[in-house]
Amino acid sequence: MAQVDQVRALFPHVFDNQDTDRFHLVFTEDAVIELTMGSGKRVEGIAAIQEFAKAIGPGRVDHHTLDSVVTRAQDDPDTLRVISRYLAITADGTVHNGDYLDEFRKTEQGWRMARRISVPRFPTGPGVPHEDRSHWLPE
Repeated sequence: MAQVDQVRALFPHVFDNQDTDRFHLVFTEDAVIELTMGSGKRVEGIAAIQEFAKAIGPGRVDHHTLDSVVTRAQDDPDTLRVISRYLAITADGTVHNGDYLDEFRKTEQGWRMARRISVPRFPTGPGVPHEDRSHWLPE
């Protein structure tokens, strides 16, 4: 679990700082990021995630703070599911929060993030989905 904690802690440092040369330390080659706010967005593959990170621009999140619960997927011993509550401060000083629903896969290089679903909790309003979190919580 310490390896997963390390990867999760590394995510905001490499993603928010657009340090795309280090994305291989966080993501699997076939990683997926799903943003559920508004019309949503799905980004597939590490190369596409690198381009997505570069394209976000100056209004990007400036800080992530995470509280997490890690569970082993019952259907696959080489997959861990992590639910994290995040608090994010944007470049203009506004704050939003939500949940990251992550799946980590064991690779030859160690544990890497294979999927991240971002589910906002605040601000609320049209386009903010309700995502089933039950697969990410302990039974």
